[in-house]
Amino acid sequence: MSANIGWLFYRDYFNGIDYAKLSDKKDTKNKEYIEKKVANITKQTPQIVEENILGNVHFKATTMYPGLLLGSGNAHELPSIEGQLSLGFSFDYTTGLPVIAGSSIKGVLRSAFSHPEYIQELLGDDTVDVRAVESDIFDNRDIFFDAVVTSYSTQLLDDDFLTPHDEEGIKNPIPIRFLKVMPAVTYVFDFYLKDGLISKDRKRKLFEAILADLGLGAKTNVGYGKFENFAPFVTKEEKEEAAKVQFQESFQKAKNSQEIGVLESFISQHRGTQEAAIIEETLIELRVKQKENTHKERNDKAQLAYDALLKVKGNQKKFVKEKEKFIKKWAAEKNHKKSPFVLELLEKVKAL
Repeated sequence: MSANIGWLFYRDYFNGIDYAKLSDKKDTKNKEYIEKKVANITKQTPQIVEENILGNVHFKATTMYPGLLLGSGNAHELPSIEGQLSLGFSFDYTTGLPVIAGSSIKGVLRSAFSHPEYIQELLGDDTVDVRAVESDIFDNRDIFFDAVVTSYSTQLLDDDFLTPHDEEGIKNPIPIRFLKVMPAVTYVFDFYLKDGLISKDRKRKLFEAILADLGLGAKTNVGYGKFENFAPFVTKEEKEEAAKVQFQESFQKAKNSQEIGVLESFISQHRGTQEAAIIEETLIELRVKQKENTHKERNDKAQLAYDALLKVKGNQKKFVKEKEKFIKKWAAEKNHKKSPFVLELLEKVKAL
């Protein structure tokens, strides 16, 4: 079972350090200790449990190489320990998973509106009032929730390094080690949006386009924070509701159908439900009706032959001849096909 990674990073990471030797450059124990702590953090493979999605519009997107850097402005550095994770990180307090703050998402999205022509291009309308749309979205109308991890490939987090440069270029640079979200980690972006100057759906598409272009988190100028594979995200509740709707549509289709195959398919898929029991009754009635319809043409022909026979009953010689012909024909199974009506007529004729 995985530990809470946020706790490992901000609490356990600092436990056990010999603070009296922080300034001792010859000491290696603190460095070895930090290496173990970093390895423990990056090897965690937490199980992802779908959280309650609060908004009414959501989509998912996946991190690209080299990954995602979150919360780097948070304090985490200790003096004089080589190999330490120098930058902070952003974790959900409860789950311990890396989280993208809703305020950060909102900030990046709003920053795009400082370029009106860019927004007009994304909306496909060069007449739209960008300032009005910006106010409609960001001034207390729409809500931006934290983006949370919904899945990852094999590894959620890893360490990475950046080498700082000063104005004189590289001069005895000391690489900065930090924690990052790995590529191939999928996040759910969640919003509560209202139809306004543009619809909820157009807002979603606009947000996806902006995030695909600008990215999120720190160091986007060197490739971090990029996303791909934007796609709709369906919550557990939405799946259940969609399944209910699909079930009712399937039930109504079977209920109104005259095709035995459709009815049998519904019963097979939903056996044990009240609706399946109703369709079973319909199926029985349909089979009886179809059986009757199967014999209708045969019954009509037999009835016509019987009526013709009765008309010659006054002519004994002809009647006997026609009676024998009737019995011979309709006694053959290939002709009566076990039709109850035809078999009943046959007995009547025999009794004449």
